[in-house]
Amino acid sequence: MVVIHTVSLFVFIAVTSLTYTQAGLELDQVITHWLIKFKDTLIGSSMKYISVLGSSEFILICTLFLLLCLMFKRDWYNSLFLCAVTFGGILFNLVLKIAFQRERPEDMHSIEVFSYSLDIPSYSFPSGHTMRAVVMCLFLIYISSLLFKKGFTRMVSYVICITIIIAVAASRILLGFHFPSDTVAAVSISIVWFTFCLYFFPFIIEIIKRQRA
Repeated sequence: MVVIHTVSLFVFIAVTSLTYTQAGLELDQVITHWLIKFKDTLIGSSMKYISVLGSSEFILICTLFLLLCLMFKRDWYNSLFLCAVTFGGILFNLVLKIAFQRERPEDMHSIEVFSYSLDIPSYSFPSGHTMRAVVMCLFLIYISSLLFKKGFTRMVSYVICITIIIAVAASRILLGFHFPSDTVAAVSISIVWFTFCLYFFPFIIEIIKRQRA
């Protein structure tokens, strides 16, 4: 886990540094130009539906559904962990967007939640859709590793989650909302965030228990 965390952090720092260089901008353009070739295909036409998988509305519904399932099983630890990684991840993404304030490929859009437009500038770096999808999929991978005993079933769940991550990231580029570097940064920093929570959350819970004792 430490290796994954370190490598992901390095990737995020490298992508962030490259983003503000001419070489980084040119690389974004090359990758975007290559992906645009798929825009008029069946894959391209399905991107707007795939992108929904990373929307705040969909993630909120998934989070509440998973939370109810975990609470029904009286799995209080993972219920709290789910809230920490998802809602904390959303806040973390907002902080990063405000910190970097990178404009989108097109005109800057306002944030839309449940069809309501909020008068808040929506920055590009890192991709919020991608980050939310990655955090949710990483949690599903984590839960799958706990629930599924059979290696095949577990592997299928891993493949599905990884496919969703790649598809959502690609959809944000094809739809013109993000640069490729926005999505790569989102994936890497999401892994950093999730592994950070996975490592430190047990210690935080233990501290809370001791204070209440």
